[in-house]
Amino acid sequence: MAPRPYFNQAKEVVSFYESMRLEKIDETTYRSVTKAYSPTGGENGTYGGHVYSQAAWAAAQTVEEGFVIHSITGYFVLGGIPSEHYVYSVQIVRDGGNYCTRMVTATQIAEKGATFTCTCSFKRAEFSSVDYQSNLDLHGKYKAVLAGKQPFDHPDAPSLDSDWFRETYIPAHPEHFNPLAGMHIRSVDMSSFNTRLAPHRRRKLILYSLRGSLPSPATPAADATPTKSRTPKYKGLSFTRAANLHALTHIYASDRNSLYVIPNHLDLSRKYTRMASLSHTVIFHSSPETFFMPNEPRTHAPNAAQTQQNTIEGDEGLSTGERKWFMQESWMERASGGRCLHVSRHYDPDTGCHLATTMQDGLVRFSTDAEVKL
Repeated sequence: MAPRPYFNQAKEVVSFYESMRLEKIDETTYRSVTKAYSPTGGENGTYGGHVYSQAAWAAAQTVEEGFVIHSITGYFVLGGIPSEHYVYSVQIVRDGGNYCTRMVTATQIAEKGATFTCTCSFKRAEFSSVDYQSNLDLHGKYKAVLAGKQPFDHPDAPSLDSDWFRETYIPAHPEHFNPLAGMHIRSVDMSSFNTRLAPHRRRKLILYSLRGSLPSPATPAADATPTKSRTPKYKGLSFTRAANLHALTHIYASDRNSLYVIPNHLDLSRKYTRMASLSHTVIFHSSPETFFMPNEPRTHAPNAAQTQQNTIEGDEGLSTGERKWFMQESWMERASGGRCLHVSRHYDPDTGCHLATTMQDGLVRFSTDAEVKL
């Protein structure tokens, strides 16, 4: 496949930082630098996670130090055009003492109007005497599909997670190469876990990790740990910028092949006729320190396209340590009337920390002879 904006002739994929880069037009208007990933590799349709996370990044440029994104709800109005850049217009709704709100409208061709719109909420860190989550043993629950395997042992998430793509398109196009920009995303084979379960009890797991490097947060001041009498304070102006950029990695990964969960878990992968995101919500639950993405190691990533290197003000370059992976667990809740509901939780599989929850309303239409067999 010919080079695209998100990979070069050497098949090196752009880093997350490069895929999110913005050109400032004025104080509330920004333009994407790298064009969005196209799952089909064609002229129609772009990855929704790109415009979704980049709109949040545009909003983050307008907030004061200390405000980190905790919630975003976006609406996909028109399909993205891979050959066009996005322009983001940010509206400052409110700046409060602990919360601030932004609305963002994304356009590509002005005459066609908005392509995407969202509302982002940012908050300051605060002390809470309550911190509770369900105690999920991920490695125990999914031992049958995870045990004995390293993340790169699992296949790369496909361009399109459908039987048609795997069984018809790929055999006819063995040269296919169209990796997602910005992230390593590996898809766990869940067939042995899902085989005897009802559709709403089936699960999809992906493991995701950073491509390239990101600015590191400023060194916390001595009083950085929240207490009953104070909230964290950080040295320098880079903490908010870094924290919001790291949050975007999870937002970006949250939309990867998400709606394919519905036909796949209904055993109707060959029966859907149209699919599109309508709205998507991501809510972060934990403090920024829990969702920071360590830089990609210098070592060669096995069974994966390599990453173009980027130089960023405020980062230390590629890591000499181990690669950090996060996990998304997703499932379907409802399908009716040409629409469906996709839900997911994001975790740190090493600590079990539940970082974020997502909910996506999608358009999924099936052929008239489609039938769910329970």
